[in-house]
Amino acid sequence: MSSAALRPGFPAPSPVLVALVAAVQAWVLWPLFTPDMTAYLIPWLETIREAGVADAFARPFSNYMPSYLYLLALVSPLAGWLDAMSVIKLLSVAGTVALALAMHRLLGALGVAQRAHWAALVVALPSVAFNALLMGQCDALYAAACLMAVAMAVERRHLAMFVWCGVAVAFKAQALLVAPFFLAVAIQRRIPLVQWLAAPGALLVLLTPALLAGWPPADLATIYWRQAGTFSNDIARNAPNLWSLVAMIAPDLAPRLFALALVTALGATAWFVAQMQTVRFDRAGLVGMAGLAVLLSAGLLPRMHERYFLLADLLILALAIARGTRSGFALAALVQLGSFAAITGYLGLGAPMVALGALCMIVATWIAAQPLVAPAANDNPPSGRRYPRALLQPADRYGRETRLGFRGFGE
Repeated sequence: MSSAALRPGFPAPSPVLVALVAAVQAWVLWPLFTPDMTAYLIPWLETIREAGVADAFARPFSNYMPSYLYLLALVSPLAGWLDAMSVIKLLSVAGTVALALAMHRLLGALGVAQRAHWAALVVALPSVAFNALLMGQCDALYAAACLMAVAMAVERRHLAMFVWCGVAVAFKAQALLVAPFFLAVAIQRRIPLVQWLAAPGALLVLLTPALLAGWPPADLATIYWRQAGTFSNDIARNAPNLWSLVAMIAPDLAPRLFALALVTALGATAWFVAQMQTVRFDRAGLVGMAGLAVLLSAGLLPRMHERYFLLADLLILALAIARGTRSGFALAALVQLGSFAAITGYLGLGAPMVALGALCMIVATWIAAQPLVAPAANDNPPSGRRYPRALLQPADRYGRETRLGFRGFGE
């Protein structure tokens, strides 16, 4: 890859315009809230304030991992001056800033010019804004760690990649949706198994303060298992995926398709990991494959929610920025529309919007999967001809990925 910075085919967004859009979103969404705010987030903040940090963490009081609760405890003194909802949303906004910084780091790994302007676009994305400013969720935190892990994969800094994977899982189980990508990279590059241990090691480090405070280890170990049992009668919860469409068409049948959905997702994951061993990608192509891993996992697993495609929004956007093509940005817009439609369906616009989101995501997944479904001709020489081995020898560290790489949409 050339050392010159990549310049996307579209001008970078104006920081002033991005700030204006973000300000309007904040003005509209800040006074609003969802049931999760009053049922979960505010009571957790009040528990920390009333019991004190040490006593609060001595026993389970949340169905979230402690990593988020540490940060909630950190901002809890602000509740003396602000209402509880504002404190929670301020923490979510801080997470959004971290997400923008992580996008900046990923675009840097991709060699994108004006990456600060492009990274700032993250704060104005509808799916990001609704997540933080309306729902007060912490999804930006796990997504930021995942973007950092992908950046480390691009740069072949594998130990750091696994550390960031562990940090991501310490915030949300949704980080596992991109796990097939890291598994494929680890197998393809023959990363020593000892480096894989950095992921559970980072997770354990972040759990240690709660363990020392007295939080029962058995409870911490089963938090995500218990979360998976929530809404167990639904095959999808407003997720823009195949199973939401099935639930709309056959509502009585859909809950009985859990095993089929799980097997389908596992099969697609196995196909993805296997295909990743046969096709080589340049740096931007790797990011596209990370986005595809999320699209496949969230698109086929049962019991997904409307927010679970957030990481795909960001990774496909990074791919589009790096490629700089119209078709790349069209794909990013399609994914963003799918997420936004599903969120508005959850907020009250109902099944038609969820269905629209599902159709967008299914089409986007098919487009993003094309490099694996139909690899470039360079990966499968016609007529069975064998070219001299020298043609496939890397001229530099990334020569193989560049020569055999997926050139991207519209290129």
